[in-house]
Amino acid sequence: MASERAKYTEEYRVEAADYAISTGRPVIEVAREIGVEPKTLGNWVGRRRRELADPGAEAAARAGDAELKAARRRIRELEAENEFLKKASAYFARGQGL
Repeated sequence: MASERAKYTEEYRVEAADYAISTGRPVIEVAREIGVEPKTLGNWVGRRRRELADPGAEAAARAGDAELKAARRRIRELEAENEFLKKASAYFARGQGL
């Protein structure tokens, strides 16, 4: 017979994860103390840590990557334009006898 999975409310999961994080003890110890599987509590703790981290950090990093990519593209365009202008100025300078 298959064992029935325990159902935990979201509030309980958050409280358990916060407790595990705040104590600083190993997840396995806290899991034994509160009667939850260590892997389950570990998942809750990982999710809670991601939630507590700056929620906009990942979006900001992606925006920063896009900005960096655009800046590099603009640099390539300006370098190509600079090369063209160097060649054009050399061509016209030859024509004027400089």
